[in-house]
Amino acid sequence: MKNSKIDIKDLINIGLFTAVYFIFIAPPGILGIIPIFMLLLPAMIGLIGGIPIMLLIMKTQKFGALTICGIVVSLILAIMGHPWMALILSVPVIIIADMIMSIGKYKSWKLNCIGYIVFSFWPIGNLLPFYFMRHSYLAFIQEKYGTDYEATVESIFSLGMIPVIIATTIIGAWIGVVVAKNVLKKHFQRAGMI
Repeated sequence: MKNSKIDIKDLINIGLFTAVYFIFIAPPGILGIIPIFMLLLPAMIGLIGGIPIMLLIMKTQKFGALTICGIVVSLILAIMGHPWMALILSVPVIIIADMIMSIGKYKSWKLNCIGYIVFSFWPIGNLLPFYFMRHSYLAFIQEKYGTDYEATVESIFSLGMIPVIIATTIIGAWIGVVVAKNVLKKHFQRAGMI
C-alpha cells in the first residue's frame, strides 16, 4: 500500500512543479496590467496551468501536494505586491480542490478535472479588492496608474462581470485540463489516472 504521507521525494516534486507552474502563469500575470486581460486572468491561468498541475498530481497522488503548491504560489504573489485579501479566497479554494481530488485517490479523471477547475478559482482572490474595498483600491490604482486607467478598470469590474469571471474561469480551466490529458495521455494511463 502506498504511503499517504508526503515524503522527501514528494517535496522535491512539489518544489519542481510549483516552480514550473509559476513560470507557466507568469506571462498571463504580466498581461494582467491590461484591464481586459486582468478580467480574463483566472481563465488564462486555468488554461495554461493544466499541464504542470496535472503532472504534480500524477507524480505525488497524495493529499497536501496541490495544497502546498497553490498556497506557496499565492504567498509568493502576496509578497510581490498582490493583495493579501486574495488569500481569503485562494487558500480555502486550493484546499477544497485538493480534497475533491483526494476522494478519488487522485486516480479518478472526473474528480481530478473537477478539482482542477475548482483549483483554478484561486486567482479570483486577486480581484476581491475591486468588490470588497472598492473605493480605496480604485484610489490606489488611480494614484499608481492614472485617472484613465482607473476609470477603465472601474467600468470593467462591475458586479455584472462576476458571472463572466466565473464562467470564463471554468471554461479556461476545463480546456487546460483537456489539453493536459491529450498531451500527457500515456503518462496518465501508466499512473492509472485515465
